[in-house]
Amino acid sequence: AHATPTRLAPDAIPPDHDIDRAMAHLRLLSTIIGPRVSGSAEARETVAYIADILRGYGYAVEVMEFDYATRFRLATVTVGGETIDGIALNGEATGARSAEGIAHDDRLQEAMAPAGAISIRERGSNDPGDGLLYMSAARAEAAGLIIVNRERWGLWGFPIPVRDAIPVVLVPQSEGERLAQAARDGATIRLTIGPARPMAANVIARPAPEAQCDIIAGGHHDTTPASPGALDNASGVAIVLELARVFAADGLDEGLCFATFGAEESGLFGSAALAQRWAAAGELPEFMMNFDVTARGEAVEVIGTPTLVAGAVERLKDAGIAAFASSLPPGYGSDHASFVQVGVPVIFLSDGDVSLIHSPADVFDEVEPEAVDRIGDAGALILQALLAEIAGGP
Repeated sequence: AHATPTRLAPDAIPPDHDIDRAMAHLRLLSTIIGPRVSGSAEARETVAYIADILRGYGYAVEVMEFDYATRFRLATVTVGGETIDGIALNGEATGARSAEGIAHDDRLQEAMAPAGAISIRERGSNDPGDGLLYMSAARAEAAGLIIVNRERWGLWGFPIPVRDAIPVVLVPQSEGERLAQAARDGATIRLTIGPARPMAANVIARPAPEAQCDIIAGGHHDTTPASPGALDNASGVAIVLELARVFAADGLDEGLCFATFGAEESGLFGSAALAQRWAAAGELPEFMMNFDVTARGEAVEVIGTPTLVAGAVERLKDAGIAAFASSLPPGYGSDHASFVQVGVPVIFLSDGDVSLIHSPADVFDEVEPEAVDRIGDAGALILQALLAEIAGGP
């Protein structure tokens, strides 16, 4: 049973959230590792980094692996010994596979691509046109198809629902000229597409190996393709890691756990896997706190269970932190929703600015440290109040 979320304990004094430490995590994730699409080597590097940091703070760390149906099926184009990262548009019916052939740029060369070539084409004005490009290449008996995106970003599309389709890879607009030169040179290109159900991972930190998590505070560590994800969501992960440190500084708090989630950008798969596992085991937490897009603006947007939101906004304002109750824009979601679905009260802290997310413009230079610090301080205050409420009992 969950505690009835009516208020936050009034006497909680939060530990100090160190913005310099948080910014160091944020910089590493977004500039050294960069885009962290679940299933990629960069995502695995991210998981290892987070797990090592949390172990260093004294937590018992679990790396929870799961597979999922990805929106962003990873693919590579290899030309001249160099690799271009892209997204496979093959549907789930098509297994992992590769193809090799001479580059033929249908945008430049008048003759039809010879059978066995790798056809290079430009995306039309809408994603459903990808299927038409596929059918044309397949009729020409191409070995594979590269579609060059027309936009600077938006590197996703509608999977082509054809079993045993030739590999179809969508690449960024910025790679168009390199591929055109490969065709002029008659170079060989190799396409490789990954599995339709890749593996991803959550990182869960408990005060002890078998500890019950009364409170789980977390945020997702993955990104969309081609996005460094400084705002979305290296900022949230940085706050989670720094809160884990400050709450461990005077001894680990019983019942307080931290987590980062994989595959959020593909559909909240990581948080859903954890929430459903805990629900099946009868081990749901009393509260969940989510941090997502936490690096810009002048105030903290508080989303979630209405009574918790009202109490949190009041506490933050009393502490001199600008905050207000809010909701997500239409079409957006985050990991708190996975816990709402299993009946856990939630608080979600954000800056509410989605103007740069899911794009190459989501970079470290767009981060406002004072906003990260504000939301980190808000998280510390609310977590301390939730701990005090649980300790106080019903």
